[in-house]
Amino acid sequence: MKDKFAVLSIFIYVLFLVLINNLTVSYEGVESAGKNMPFNGEENPNYGKAYVLESDDYVDKALALTEAYSNLDKETFVSLIHERLLPFADQMDDQETYSWRPWAMVPLRMVDDNGAFVVSWSYDESVQTNGSKAATHYIDILRFNDEDNGKLSGIWSTFRPDPENSEYGLREGGKFFGRGESEYSGRALVFSNRGEVETLEKLFEDYNNMDGEAVASYFADEWTFRAAEGGTSERTSEGMKSLFDNLSAVEWTPFSMAPLKIKDTDPQSGVTVYSREKRVNNDGEVWEKELVELFYFDLDGKISGVEQFQRDIE
Repeated sequence: MKDKFAVLSIFIYVLFLVLINNLTVSYEGVESAGKNMPFNGEENPNYGKAYVLESDDYVDKALALTEAYSNLDKETFVSLIHERLLPFADQMDDQETYSWRPWAMVPLRMVDDNGAFVVSWSYDESVQTNGSKAATHYIDILRFNDEDNGKLSGIWSTFRPDPENSEYGLREGGKFFGRGESEYSGRALVFSNRGEVETLEKLFEDYNNMDGEAVASYFADEWTFRAAEGGTSERTSEGMKSLFDNLSAVEWTPFSMAPLKIKDTDPQSGVTVYSREKRVNNDGEVWEKELVELFYFDLDGKISGVEQFQRDIE
């Protein structure tokens, strides 16, 4: 999909160059352009209103902001923004260096609006105080309300990380290989966001409360368990209800959870969970291990399989 988009973008750009070199565009009589439309089906009080170009004074305001931020001059930057944006300024505290380099800016105002905004295209590079590096393409909407004495009153950003120059913040990464031949072999992994982490947090809570009925509700009617000692068994959610019958106490503490799926596949996902678990049997015997487990989630958001690896507590 991205490759197709790239080819289309190049075609449009070339067509644009051809047109501007062969046509003379006349703006005579054009006082405004564009239109506001309903957003996400909601009514828009500004429906139908157009836009006009604003003064380059707003470009100067925007450039002053980018310069202060690039210099990590927090005092100057704070003087140029509304107090509601102080959390944005506080992000500078985590930066060792920052380069906010705009390569195009357009100042606009909606007809009858009480402020103006600047659309800014930029390439940003940063090194955090912890050493992590990132490079990102940004499109920012910098809002300046008239009542705020020309200060920045809002910012909305769309961004695309530059993978070749970034160490974090990427939308995809890693690689799936599969067991044996797989049609998905070679594809990248992406984070999944179907509530898997929230489900597992509830599972851990109910497990520690020894609520077998609740724990069973997170599993598919039939699911697969691959034990750390080897061997795979078929389980049922109904069988989970008696999980605590022979236990007097449990303690299961997660260290981390990472929900992932293979890029460009259906919503099924897997969550890698690092944890520590302790079980005390009714006869007093104690089982305690550190675990690495992979929880598979099916299309209905239920746990359809668990793979487990373990090691003794040192």
